[in-house]
Amino acid sequence: MPGPRWVYDSSVPRLRAASRTMVAMLSVAAAAACVHTVSQKSRLPSVQEMVDQQVALQNGLPWSSARALTWADYAGRVPAADTDGAHTAYSLFSAGRCVRRTFDFRVTAAVLPAQSWVKPAVVADRTRSRTTLRHEQTHFDLSEVYARRMRQYFGELYDPCQKTEVELDALAQKFVQQETDAQRLYDQETNHGLLAAKQTAWNNEVTRELESLARYAAQIPKI
Repeated sequence: MPGPRWVYDSSVPRLRAASRTMVAMLSVAAAAACVHTVSQKSRLPSVQEMVDQQVALQNGLPWSSARALTWADYAGRVPAADTDGAHTAYSLFSAGRCVRRTFDFRVTAAVLPAQSWVKPAVVADRTRSRTTLRHEQTHFDLSEVYARRMRQYFGELYDPCQKTEVELDALAQKFVQQETDAQRLYDQETNHGLLAAKQTAWNNEVTRELESLARYAAQIPKI
């Protein structure tokens, strides 16, 4: 039986004001006479396991509706020359696989505590601490919005296994770029959380987006 036609995984670590991208493409070919879809002796990791491994390698904290960010999640060292009060590093970790005509795609939004930091003066100021942390939480929530949009898109994509790995990766990266642009716009319009009315508007809009995409909060099934 033929093995997976293609496999890819990607992680996209980002800081609030910067973007870094790393995409790994892995093509898996198997001879029909020697490989089954799942081998008991040498089982391929599942797509979810691939994503979980990428998150674990970065000690990532997956997004959860049951757990908001706290300053305890910010374990990175504060850069001496940085003028901001806090930075949140976050990623969209994704992977996909086709086996014959069965497609499995998974994506997880996660914060990277080791690369996230906050200045002690921010934490010490109760009002500033609260407003800054809320601003950072909305960054994280916005990443989850795009994770859900990706789940929706790939869950509804017609016959994805007829597309090449390059085409599928390009589709995934389109969402990554859209998310990066949205994060940049969010910081611009709120002046990094300093404009209270704009911040409230963004908080409300992102919450509405999460609610409208609630059915995609869980990972999409194989199709």
